[in-house]
Amino acid sequence: MDTTGFRKLRLAVQEAGRPAESWYARRVQRAMEGAFERAGLFSEFELGRTDDLDRMVIGVCRCADGVLPWEAGTGVEQIWRTAVLDAHWESHAVACTDSLMEFEGAVTFDETGHYVTVHVVAEPATVPEPEPQPAPSAEPAMPAELASREAGERQPIS
Repeated sequence: MDTTGFRKLRLAVQEAGRPAESWYARRVQRAMEGAFERAGLFSEFELGRTDDLDRMVIGVCRCADGVLPWEAGTGVEQIWRTAVLDAHWESHAVACTDSLMEFEGAVTFDETGHYVTVHVVAEPATVPEPEPQPAPSAEPAMPAELASREAGERQPIS
């Protein structure tokens, strides 16, 4: 589902229901934290909770080496589906570029519409700066044996 479609659905759920008790959000957060640790998608991640009804559980992550943002998005989508397996209803959207993965999800836990919303973003793995290499010289290096001959020194050739 695209982000615009997801946000329309989330708004409809928010208008029809009300936020779930904080322990529901804590349960979703803990399930995702445990799955993030086991999955190895991220070298760093931090999940927390807010009072923002569009982002009751938030996450900021850095992809692990060799994991591209779109791969992280696919992994987070699978983690989400497992974390909310017992939900009454769920919807989510994943958007990815070369420099960012963004996941948004919403879930209700019962027929009365108690909901929890999630928003997770991830940056690509950090790529270490290459160490500066010495500039190549204009002339190729001469073996020491030849250099000493050119300088007039005589050394036996072995």
